[in-house]
Amino acid sequence: MSQEQSDALLETQIAFSQACNEAVPFAVKNRCWNRVALHHLCYYKIREILPDLGSQMVCNALKKVCSSYKTLKIKKSQDVPKVIFKENSSVHYDKRTYSVKDNTLSLFTVTGRIKCKFVTGDFQREYLERGAVKEAELVRKGKRWFFNLVLDLPDTPLKDGKIIAVDVGENNLATTSNGTIHGGGKLRHERDRFLARRAKLQSNGSRAAKRCLKRVSGRERRHVKETNHIVSKKVVEEAVKSGVGTIALEDLTNIRKRIKGNKRIRSRLHRWAWYELQQFVEYKAKAEGISVVYVNPAYSSQVCSKCDCLGSRHKHIFKCPNCGSYQHSDRNAAVNLLRLGESVVSSMAPVNVPMVATPGLATSFRL
Repeated sequence: MSQEQSDALLETQIAFSQACNEAVPFAVKNRCWNRVALHHLCYYKIREILPDLGSQMVCNALKKVCSSYKTLKIKKSQDVPKVIFKENSSVHYDKRTYSVKDNTLSLFTVTGRIKCKFVTGDFQREYLERGAVKEAELVRKGKRWFFNLVLDLPDTPLKDGKIIAVDVGENNLATTSNGTIHGGGKLRHERDRFLARRAKLQSNGSRAAKRCLKRVSGRERRHVKETNHIVSKKVVEEAVKSGVGTIALEDLTNIRKRIKGNKRIRSRLHRWAWYELQQFVEYKAKAEGISVVYVNPAYSSQVCSKCDCLGSRHKHIFKCPNCGSYQHSDRNAAVNLLRLGESVVSSMAPVNVPMVATPGLATSFRL
């Protein structure tokens, strides 16, 4: 990319951020983050201030402002905060403002269209050939420009094969019916440390404590999310290696309403991200052509997977008084879920098998 092209992109980035900031007061005053409604409120005003930005880029700026406010999930009782877009914020592009042909990228700028070559790796090139390009984000990191494309990939055909079940929990994050156990003791200990630290800082109440709270805010959430990604990836990799066509998961709807215990236990369990882990497993599995079914987990931890009699569970040991079997309690639950999943899959006619679409893939190219 030449220096003139880089300067043109920089001017476009500054103008785009300015357009977003011009739209923010209208969104705050009218509590409006609907793209069409916000368009009627401030489109012409922004066009008068920034005539070189172009009509479509102004529409893209309004869309970005609305998306930013929607992610905040503002309640009716809350005041609408003022979102500030910095000059180095990403620039949103759509099909009308960019095009890709071979290794050439055509981009709209405030000084006119520019064409530049972009660099792709083997991974990006493979997906670029398979999928259709959608929206994109132009990002500047230092002196380099990156174009993050979203691709619409074709549906992945569902595989036919055996079934495995996954039991989720606190002590063990995930246990498969094959016997693989992904422990959660370390994560639970770290989350308890985060909770104790927050409680200590909140009870302090000093300005330094509040600054520290702001600094560590979200750290636990990001750590839990990363752990869920790692565990879900391992679960799906095991399913692929085993030739699995379906993964059975627990239907945990309204589980938080059924949790009993003291305040400390309720606080820890209500912050546990079971649903997030299952969602990660589901979308990673569907990307591999593996279907996912949800089954009712009632009594799956109390019934013996060998003789269907009620047994006793003590920590990680499940004992059946009828057949005398000793098993790992979580694996016993996973085998029970497996049987339920097999009954669900066998009862589905081929015409009722849901079609699964692979989620959009975001990939980045260096300009």
